[in-house]
Parts: sequence; C-alpha cells; structure tokens
Amino acid sequence: MIFPKSYVGGQAVLASVIFLVLLSVIIIGGFATPLTRQLKSVRAALNSRQSYFAAESGVEDAAYRLKKKMPYSAAYELAVAEAVTAVAVSEILNDRLIESSGAFNNHQRKISMRFNLSESGADLLYGVQVSDGGLEMKNGSTVNGNVYSNGSILGSGSGSGGPKITGDTIVAGGLNADPSVEWTVQNTDFAFASTSASRDIAQSFTVNAADKLNRAAVFLAKVGNPGNLTLHITDDNNGKPNNSSLASAVINAANVGATASWINVSFVSPPNLSNGVKYWIVLDASADSPVNHWNWRGDSFDGYTGNTGRYTNRWDTGGASWTDAGGDLAFRVWLGGVSTKIEGVRIGNADDTDGDGYANLFNDVKIRGAACPNDYCHLDNPARAELPISGGLIQDWRDAAFAGGVCAEPVCDSSGNLTLGTNDALTLGPLKIPGDLIMNSGSKLTLNGTIWVGGVMNLSCGNNGLISLTAGYGATSGVLLGDGNVTISNNCKFDGSGEADSYIILLSAKNAPTQEVMNIDNNSAGVIYYAGQGKIKFSNNATAKEATAYGLIMDNGATITYEEGIGSILFSSGPGGAFEIESWREVE
Repeated sequence: MIFPKSYVGGQAVLASVIFLVLLSVIIIGGFATPLTRQLKSVRAALNSRQSYFAAESGVEDAAYRLKKKMPYSAAYELAVAEAVTAVAVSEILNDRLIESSGAFNNHQRKISMRFNLSESGADLLYGVQVSDGGLEMKNGSTVNGNVYSNGSILGSGSGSGGPKITGDTIVAGGLNADPSVEWTVQNTDFAFASTSASRDIAQSFTVNAADKLNRAAVFLAKVGNPGNLTLHITDDNNGKPNNSSLASAVINAANVGATASWINVSFVSPPNLSNGVKYWIVLDASADSPVNHWNWRGDSFDGYTGNTGRYTNRWDTGGASWTDAGGDLAFRVWLGGVSTKIEGVRIGNADDTDGDGYANLFNDVKIRGAACPNDYCHLDNPARAELPISGGLIQDWRDAAFAGGVCAEPVCDSSGNLTLGTNDALTLGPLKIPGDLIMNSGSKLTLNGTIWVGGVMNLSCGNNGLISLTAGYGATSGVLLGDGNVTISNNCKFDGSGEADSYIILLSAKNAPTQEVMNIDNNSAGVIYYAGQGKIKFSNNATAKEATAYGLIMDNGATITYEEGIGSILFSSGPGGAFEIESWREVE
C-alpha cells in the first residue's frame, strides 16, 4: 500500500515524540533513582538521629535522678517528642549502669552510661536536707531548690504569701527513736579487706518483730584510702550468710572517718523481715590491701547470744568458705517507723511549671498552683536519705585542727576564749580554740586551716565583717567547727577562697536533737550550714547556700538558695562522695 507523504511524515513525527518521551523518562529515571535513594537515606538518618536523641534523653533523665537522689524505677519508659526510650538502671558493685534504648519509626539507638561513686566531693545534693527532726516553715520562708526530709514538712499554710519550696519536695517515712535490735559492745577492731581472705565480713542478728528494715548502722572506720563498700542484708544459710541479697546500699568511703563512728545506711527497697528469724549484715569490699582497708569495731567476747561475726574472700559465691571473726560486730537495725507528711506549704517554681511532691500524706498543700490531690502530688513512700557527714569525719576534723596547736595568750585569753573586737582582723588555722569564739562589728577572720571551737560561737560581725578562706584553699572548701551553740547575726559575711565552688562549712557538732543548736539571723549567702545532731533556725531574712540538719526551722522570710554543682563540693580534708561519669558511649 502506498501512503500519502503527509501520513508518512506524521508517523515520523509520532515516532520522534515517543523516542523523546522514552529518552526523557530514562534520563529522569536516572536522576530520580539516586535522588529517591538519597531521600530515603536522609529520612533514615533523621529517624536514627531522633532515636539517638531519645536514648540520650533517657540516660540524662536517669543520671539526674541518681545525682539528685530522686525516686526512680529500675526500668521505665520516657516519651521524647514522638519517640520513646526504655531506660534500665542496674547496680554493679559501687557503680550504677544506665542503659537507654531509643526507638522512632522502626529505628533504634542505644546509649550506656556508667556512674561511679567517687571520693572527691561531699554529698550535699539538696537546698535543704533534713533528718527525722523534720522541716518547719513559717511566715513567707522560702527554699529555692529541692528538699529531702526524713521527717514531716510542716508549714503555716498554703495560701498566698505562705512558705514555699520551688523544687521537688520529698518526705520519707520516719523512724522510731530507738533501734529495734542492736549489739553495741566495742572493745576491739575487726580488720577486714586487708587480705583477700578477709575481703568481706558479716554479722548475724535475730529479728524481734515482723516489719520492714528501714535502716541499718555499723560502727566503722577506714585505714588509708580504701574503695567504697556495699552493705547487704541476707538470709541465713545454715549458720552463714546466703549468697543473694535481700537489699543493698553503698557506703561511700569518703564519708567514713579514720575515727570509728556509726555509719547509717537506708535502702531504696526496704526488705520485709520475719519475727524470730536470723539475718546477716554483710559488708562487701571491692578490693583488699594491707594499707587501705577497714575496721569494724566490736566485741571480742562474742557476747551476743546465738549470733556472731564471720569473714570470707567472696560472700556471694555458692561455695564461699566463712571463718569465725572471733566476736560480734557492733550494729543497729530499725524496723518499721512512724507516719510523716507534707502540710501547709506551696511547692513549685515561679511559673508553676516545675516541682513535685512525694510523701505518704498531703494536707493543705498546693503544687504548681493547684491544691492536692493533683498529678504532681505523688502518694509515695520514698526511701530515706541519711545525712552525709559522719561523727568519725567530724572527729578527724577536730584532730586536724588540734594538730595545728591550741590557742593561747595573747591571741586567746586565759580561759581559752578568742574575741575579735571592732575592726580586728586575724588569720588562723589549723587551730583549736578551747573556749568561745566571739566576733564583733567589722571584724575579719580568715581560715588558713580547720578551726575547732570547743565552746560557743557568737558571730555578730556586721559593718563589713567577714569570715573567709585563704587563697590557698583554691577550689576546695574549709570547715569552721564548733562543739557548742552557734549564733550568727548582724549581716556577717562569708566567702570562700575566691574561686568558684569554694565555701565555708559552718558546722555544729552539739548532740541535742530537740534543741536549736544553730540560730541564723543573718543575710549572708556564702556559707553552708550543717548540724547533724541538732536543729538549725533561720529567721529575719537569713539566707544560705545549703543547710543540712537533724531538724530545721525557717521563719520571717528566711531563704535558702541552692546552687547547682554544690553536690560535688570538695573539702581540703574530710568527706567526699558525689557520682561521677565513668563512661558514656553508644552500644550496638
């Protein structure tokens, strides 16, 4: 058939168009395929990155809870935007291992952090930490920071202008005044962790009631600079400790003195014990050394009927061979407790976006602007938090001051009292002042070492009066220690060495739990107050960086403002113990 030329020309044009279209498709496809792959790769990278951020958020959340001693679960989930992360916290000897697995759009990343309980810093982790004496707040007093109390927090009312705590507020269950079971006879030291055969040591005890074990105490001293201990509570296994733990807690070596004293330990999950049943307190050392080890004071006559002390090289192995220690080891245990509560206060920051309460009972409490009950009033039974500075450490500070000499005439008077008159200035320390320390208006005292005051301290050093540390302290902090009552008034100013995180710790060692052993009527903010066996009272706009006491009273606008980082405060000598990050890495 013969087609017209126009028909043949149309076919040629159509074929050219089809060819060009196919060519364009091929060319576009050549560009689109790698572009599509690249888009998928970018999307996968974004999903992976979102998973990583979620995992990192989980690690940081758990680390913050550990560092601040906030309640946490061994395993929990955390939502981060549209992603979610599963967090697990486990104990490895004296460390805490945090593992966080973030997931987003079928992508998963995992981060691991290991926390180590170091020996570098004192464990002052709250704006206010109070033991069983509790916290009483009146007339507009404020804590800017977290509060942890083993006793009730009682305020004058949650209405406008009432007392306020801006951070998390935690009240644990209280203890009975006296231990439930104890053996306190002490006539010798039982050394352990000095050899591999004596690395771990244990003392049995028989329970006299069925209840929770909320606190244990051991009479302990360290030799040299040993590692941390872990205290375990175990069942009895045919006259020796079982190789599994009912509960455990870390004893920070930096909080134990070379002088023996009672070291109190509480448990995150207190175990239930049965009446008439034998249990064991096991002290598990991480290493042994002839120069860096431990002494547990006790009774060489083995007078605690039906019970005794034993030691071994590794307590948690099934075939552990236990040897009699030759006596009983001094201990105390507290079963059960007393009811506690939060009452008559406001909790939350200025815009009511932060701040939670944890307690067994809330009465007339507002959290984040709303009355309890609400989502931020957590009915809980938080673990106790024991005070960090032991009696042994305080005695070590006394010994360090005494080694520097005893104040005598003409610096002190014939009765051993030191009085700084108006505008007087002295640099002292280490030194024991056997009598009283009295400071008057404009006077200045500079610490060149620990100062121990055997009597009372009456510090009324207004009009530019100052207590400070010499520059030689650097980034560490110094101690002004008194055995009697302490009164501070008239705007006495406190300064550290001039470097960041250097403070003066003003400490009363007076053993009078029901008395006000420190009375602070003072606007100074450069000092940390500590009274582990008595009450501190703040009044009339008094301020502080941190306060730790058996009991605390705040009145007439008193304010405590906590600084981040104070938890790792260093001393020129004495206690330490803050968590430090040992490793942080992504894992497969």
